[in-house]
Amino acid sequence: MKRILCIGALVLITALLPAQTNQPSLSGSCRFDGDYPQCMGGEIVFTGANFNAQVHVKVTNSSGDKVDDGDYTTNGGVLTFVENLSFADTYTIKIDGQTFLTVTTGG
Repeated sequence: MKRILCIGALVLITALLPAQTNQPSLSGSCRFDGDYPQCMGGEIVFTGANFNAQVHVKVTNSSGDKVDDGDYTTNGGVLTFVENLSFADTYTIKIDGQTFLTVTTGG
């Protein structure tokens, strides 16, 4: 009887533990001058992992104007895309409606 209670308790504890999932992450790098998140104007490379097979990327400037608003396909959950953020401003990068990063460009 004691063994059954121990096994039952172990099963219950295991069921109540939250599932360990890898959360999506995204990072950026300046292709030209600057140190991310403050880059000189131009191309910014974004790379992330643990995304769905298809994601929706939305990039806006500080006025809320869309710079990019499109669907992207990942490669095994890895997302890579380049944005040309030439004008000095602060940009917000959202993926599937969630804000992941901001980047400021200048000069």
